[in-house]
Amino acid sequence: MFAVENGLQGDPRLQTISDAIRVIPHFPKTGIMFQDITTLLLDPVAFKHVVDIFVDRYKHMNISLVAGVEARGFIFGPPIALAIGAKFVPLRKPGKLPGRVISEDYELEYGNDRLEMSMEAVKTHERALVIDDLVATGGTLSASINLLGAEVVECACVVGLPKFKGECRLKGKPLYVLVEPSQDIRIESLLHLLRRQRGSDVILLRNLHSGPLRPLSLDQLRTVFPHLELTGSDTLSTGTDDAKVCSATVLEALAKVLSARAREQVANKFQEESAATSRSPNQGQRSAETCCCNPA
Repeated sequence: MFAVENGLQGDPRLQTISDAIRVIPHFPKTGIMFQDITTLLLDPVAFKHVVDIFVDRYKHMNISLVAGVEARGFIFGPPIALAIGAKFVPLRKPGKLPGRVISEDYELEYGNDRLEMSMEAVKTHERALVIDDLVATGGTLSASINLLGAEVVECACVVGLPKFKGECRLKGKPLYVLVEPSQDIRIESLLHLLRRQRGSDVILLRNLHSGPLRPLSLDQLRTVFPHLELTGSDTLSTGTDDAKVCSATVLEALAKVLSARAREQVANKFQEESAATSRSPNQGQRSAETCCCNPA
């Protein structure tokens, strides 16, 4: 079940949370649209919204323990546990816990893994909440339910695939999700991908686009790269095969113009800073982070 299906339809906090999550295409392998929550953590308002929504939901459910799945479940689990008066139990990757452990193997979207838990961490009569950042196949959460051996009240994730809408259950336990995965490739994600494909001939986002992180339309891309000649969709959505082709077209076009455009941007930057330096020896010094491209 998604939050919008359970009383939060139209809640602006959900849009703030969704907007704060960055999409990294083809990470950690080709075909994966990685939902990067580190940008959400950099936004204290969005981060607080996540914790507040979960706390409001679980504070009256008599939950005695919150189990967080390594590693990102460790980020959201502890503040929720503290707020509802529960203990926090880490579900860890193999070999990270001392003493006696129990384990559960499971399948990921792109591989296999195992979770381990200290044998003395959980009592069978306890009421548990399982927290993770994202649910894709449900394998990790299902393994967590098996591993805990307690009464799992619910599993909760920040992001979940649309297939988990409605009265979806994992191992018979309800699932609660805040937002769907974002399908918009932001300009910084495009540059990240281009940097991986073309080496270092890319300049930083700050030299190309200012303002808050948000999906960038093709019209906005044309503003950044005026020589782009693109047709079709006016967004960088990657939710369908056609949109993926559009995104590939964007990447190809960017690859053709980015080198010249990057050199132009950096040359202008150098000129501005050189002029500023000539006016004042204490101003305009070039930071090592100004660019990550080769202007030659």
